[in-house]
Amino acid sequence: MKKSLLSLSLALLGVGTLATSCEDMLTPDMDRYAVDFSGKDTVNFYLGILSNMQGMVEQNVLLGELRGDLVKPTEYVSDSINGIINFSNLTDGDNALLNRAAYYKVINQCNFYLAKVDSTVMKNNNYYMRRELAQVQLVRAWTYMQLVQNYGRVPFIVKPVDNAGTGWETNPDDWATPDNLLDLLESKGNLRQAYAYSEAYGYPKYGKFNNGRMEFDHSMLTFNADIIYGDLHLLRGQAGKNDYAEAAKHYHKYLDEDNNDYVSDYATASLTITRGVEKYSGFAFTWGRTVVGANSYTSPSEIRTVVPSASNNFFGTMLTRIPQIYGFDATSKNATSSSTSTVDGKEKETVTTTGEIKLLPNYRHRQVEPSVAMDRLSAAQTFVFNEGDFSSSRQKDVKYLAIGDRRLAAAAPIVQTTEGRYRFIQKFGSSNSYSDMTFVDPNSFTFRYGIPLYRTRTLYLRYAEALNRAGFPRYAFAILRDGLSPETLPTEGLTEKSDTIWADPETKTDIATIVKTSQLEAFPMPDGAKDIDLGSLIRSEGVSWLNFDRFASKENEGTRVAGAAAGFSKYQGFTDLDSVWVYEKVVAQRIVDEAARQGHNVSLEQASKAIARTETGDPVDYDPSGSEPTTGKTEAGDEYTIAYKLRPAKVFRPSAVEIAAMETIIADELALETAFEGQRYYDLMRLARHRNDAGEDGTSWMAWLISRRDLDLAPYQEPTKTGALFGKLSNMDNWYLPAPQND
Repeated sequence: MKKSLLSLSLALLGVGTLATSCEDMLTPDMDRYAVDFSGKDTVNFYLGILSNMQGMVEQNVLLGELRGDLVKPTEYVSDSINGIINFSNLTDGDNALLNRAAYYKVINQCNFYLAKVDSTVMKNNNYYMRRELAQVQLVRAWTYMQLVQNYGRVPFIVKPVDNAGTGWETNPDDWATPDNLLDLLESKGNLRQAYAYSEAYGYPKYGKFNNGRMEFDHSMLTFNADIIYGDLHLLRGQAGKNDYAEAAKHYHKYLDEDNNDYVSDYATASLTITRGVEKYSGFAFTWGRTVVGANSYTSPSEIRTVVPSASNNFFGTMLTRIPQIYGFDATSKNATSSSTSTVDGKEKETVTTTGEIKLLPNYRHRQVEPSVAMDRLSAAQTFVFNEGDFSSSRQKDVKYLAIGDRRLAAAAPIVQTTEGRYRFIQKFGSSNSYSDMTFVDPNSFTFRYGIPLYRTRTLYLRYAEALNRAGFPRYAFAILRDGLSPETLPTEGLTEKSDTIWADPETKTDIATIVKTSQLEAFPMPDGAKDIDLGSLIRSEGVSWLNFDRFASKENEGTRVAGAAAGFSKYQGFTDLDSVWVYEKVVAQRIVDEAARQGHNVSLEQASKAIARTETGDPVDYDPSGSEPTTGKTEAGDEYTIAYKLRPAKVFRPSAVEIAAMETIIADELALETAFEGQRYYDLMRLARHRNDAGEDGTSWMAWLISRRDLDLAPYQEPTKTGALFGKLSNMDNWYLPAPQND
């Protein structure tokens, strides 16, 4: 009998190697768990839950990508995949990707565990079961999030189902939706307890296991409570419930306390210059190696949470459906070797088995490719190049190049096949080639043995999404452009100025009065987040989730520099000389574009006025020594000092139109950063819900984006033009998959 990846090879610290079979884990015997499971020794059961996640993660990724705006079908697409892409033939069970039961398999096993687990048992004065209990709660919460994103309204059950006659599918305890899921998980699912246990006891640590090809550390499989809470608040997205501030709080806490990684200062794009003809070629090499090529799972870095794949069937479940739909033939093999050793005078033979999955691009199996919209979005981005004077190691100029954002070339390189050159999406099987300058060798692809669920750069973008809707769009913009850390953030302080009043203004003789003023201002750091203004700084005072004192070791760059900014030496990313990709201009232009999409004409001047700015109030007399300022008539030759302090700035919250425009800029960055990873459709739904909650046009915005994916139009070119899916997706009921027919 084949053995499970999560049972055969996991060398548990202090527990021993598991020997539970694949059949036990992937198809749990409900009667067995209802009767024999004691709740005091649950490692096998807990790992079985994680193993069950392997059965639903591929469909979740594909459902999240195929229905978005970043991929399109090729001439070789199957009917089932084409139906999903075009929102037709979506009946549950119609194909392998339309299987709601796969999610409930995970949930029901979580329910069995939670019904039996004993959280009061102690060992060495420690409640050792509580870490694991909290993890199962968080896995269940994550799985429910995927369900409501895909199906909209689903049965909510927290009691184990041990037979087919309970009627839970049609008459559950509750119905979960994106609007009420968080409330249900807290009121009936004990999610607050899970958060408290995670805070008090930390997370399970079950050492390392081997999938036949490489080692995975168990920490890569854990779900962080702050991430889950941040996602739940962002999914609900109701301003009246303070969801955006709560989401920002949880993401900030995770990035501050639990994430030792950062948006690295070397992850900028690079540029090759052909001298003499001024030809520029941009690349996203570092981003490609860090994001696309990451295939090590011994400790969290850019990738924070992952679902592992076995290297062949001997070791368990192989997760190859995604690269196969993206156009790769996947084959597996194993090898065995033996060695002998002498133990207590007896010769012992040890047999070691290893496995490997090979990928080979096949244009006839390439069912999807990057959409026209994705290609045009990338091409429309401004590439900022910091030109340097190498003799003095100083920046001398900024050039704006028409080469677009380079991350698409790294995520989907051009491959030379027997029938021509095609882009193959390589996010799940990297070739280590991240450039359009060369055509990738078909034999160079390496299978990715883990499906990432969370990574550092994505979490920063979700944090930006929360900050924007919480009323801090300039901080959100800084995450894209400059990064957030003490090294980039501006500070608040006073600037003192002196003006001299002369008794004889024409000859400027005989000083009568010296007037000193001091004004509260924002002092930007060199090449830092200069777009964060004084008003934002004043409003951020005392806001815990905008405190970056402890981010000193996380010298973040903006996420955008990975594909759209290059330089030399220390002048990487966006510098102070850049005057184009700055908040005032980018947001104002997007306000104009968004108005045009809605059929309105707004000038750049009008859009600029819609952006909140700090204003200075009236001066107030003051004397630092405590005495009254001297006023009145003076005589020539007499010198007086009158000091004024300008009132603190009048602080304005950003307008709704400003926040809405910034959100679309974040949506673009999410596309460029996370394309083809299985998140796009869920991102668009979430952002559309935010807009609807704010009284904006979220439903039509989402329908507009997806329906234009096949049109050869740049972003906002012919802004009111829509494609074939616009009418269907203008009805929110059509966003979701239909429930199984027995519901």
